[in-house]
Amino acid sequence: MVSPFKLSVCPHDTAKNLLGWFTLNTYLQRNLGIGIHFDPHDSFLEERQAVLDRPHHVVYANPYSVLCFARERGFVPVARPAGIVDEAIVVARPGAPRGAALRIASATDKLIIHDLGLKVLDGLDIDVRQADFHFVGNHLNAAKAVIDGTADLGIVFNETWNGLNPSTRGQLEVVGESHDGLAFHCFMVSPEWADKREAIQRILCAMHEDPAGLRVLDDLRFTRFEAVGEEILKPLTVLLGC
Repeated sequence: MVSPFKLSVCPHDTAKNLLGWFTLNTYLQRNLGIGIHFDPHDSFLEERQAVLDRPHHVVYANPYSVLCFARERGFVPVARPAGIVDEAIVVARPGAPRGAALRIASATDKLIIHDLGLKVLDGLDIDVRQADFHFVGNHLNAAKAVIDGTADLGIVFNETWNGLNPSTRGQLEVVGESHDGLAFHCFMVSPEWADKREAIQRILCAMHEDPAGLRVLDDLRFTRFEAVGEEILKPLTVLLGC
């Protein structure tokens, strides 16, 4: 019988290591003593809408979704990966001229990386009102669009950039990057599970002290989780200008 309680995880993270997130869900279930069903999605927008449309109890959300889930469903942040922040990197072909009218590739305007990228472009004195934006579905495609010559600039997630192989990075030039340090993925708990919020936070934040938990963290390339709360929402609101 499928558990009525559900976990959802940002597709950017499940795409990197789907099995690792199933393992984390198993760890959370064992330590919480409650069955939790994990049903991953391939699309950012589909995953976000699924959480908004159907009951979910724990989510690991990207910054844009954090605000959506808090505002529309009353989710509360509980834990984040220590030392990991979401930043935007703007790339171009090496030596390529940058005129007034530009083709700019971005994964989607429904992720905070796009908004951070717009701030970087503004700092480069690029008038985004005159730009032709191409929304290409993911951050890797944004980099590829620049390499292929179908875009003059690309807005890329810093984690995606760091994960590119040297030959791919060699075909691109970083022309700007954000350093806000205010955006990050985090776990959130639904209002229906308010009574379990502290227990979930405690389990997540103690994983690095448990050999079994540490193995899960290592597999997901996290060092540890640290506690957060609703104080993270206001800076995200300012960052997104909403």
